[in-house]
Amino acid sequence: MFRVLIADDDFEDRELLKLEITRALGEDEPDIRFREAVSVREAVKALTAQIFDLMTLDIEFDRMNEGIDALPELFETHPTLNIIVISGKLDKREVAERLFRFTKDNVLKGKRWARHFDVLDKKDDKRSAIRRAYSFALEQREGADRVRDLFLQAESYLEKNMMDKCLEVYQKIQNLAPGEMESTENIRIVKGDVSAEQALEYYRTGEKIVASLLLGYHLENRLRAFTAGVLGRTYPTLSEGLKEMEQSRRISQFRKGLFSELLGLRNKAIHQPTTLNESDFRTAVKKLTLLEETAS
Repeated sequence: MFRVLIADDDFEDRELLKLEITRALGEDEPDIRFREAVSVREAVKALTAQIFDLMTLDIEFDRMNEGIDALPELFETHPTLNIIVISGKLDKREVAERLFRFTKDNVLKGKRWARHFDVLDKKDDKRSAIRRAYSFALEQREGADRVRDLFLQAESYLEKNMMDKCLEVYQKIQNLAPGEMESTENIRIVKGDVSAEQALEYYRTGEKIVASLLLGYHLENRLRAFTAGVLGRTYPTLSEGLKEMEQSRRISQFRKGLFSELLGLRNKAIHQPTTLNESDFRTAVKKLTLLEETAS
């Protein structure tokens, strides 16, 4: 059985979605159960009463952008819910921009990787996205309740900044479902093991906001490590560390320039992630290598 909640106030659009989902999954999933919601309020009520494998959410209801305005709450209260946003006006980049603050607050938390999330235009061929959501839902069912509970437990530890406990829980998920992708990613991210090259892979798969934020955090960690290596300690801000290195004459003009450029790229990645492009990731790798080589 595959349970789908379709949240859309247009009858014809709901019927079309049901037809598209049935066509995409019919051969593998003969028992698809649909529930419809004609408002965000009705959709939220349905989610509190039943567990769904997938939710499709229209951007607009009676009020402009009512659907997208509800997304942060849906992400927060239903961290494992697979969601496909359907829009006739906004693309994935624009939706990601609207969710930027929420994404920034949660990019290092399991909420981002415990679900399938996609944004489609109403005119798009939805088969591949529906198939991806279906495959993801099947993975979630393996050890379903236990794995879901562990993800929620990990999130609670993250909220309290209890990273060691969080990693223990992610490892338990790995033991229950060896190779499970979301917990594997979270272990790397919480440990700070995501490189600029790996962040670029997120960028290339369309997770541009997440990729930019991960690059920013990666640069921050590496610049702090560089500062500690030069001065023997870290400072509250990277700019303070750079100032101290300069005043103590512990950094050359060339390395100062590299550090300043990387600091600017870090700030851009974290505060203006939608402005990054692929060349910024390559620049980060190149300049980090130069900075750390000249320090050795």
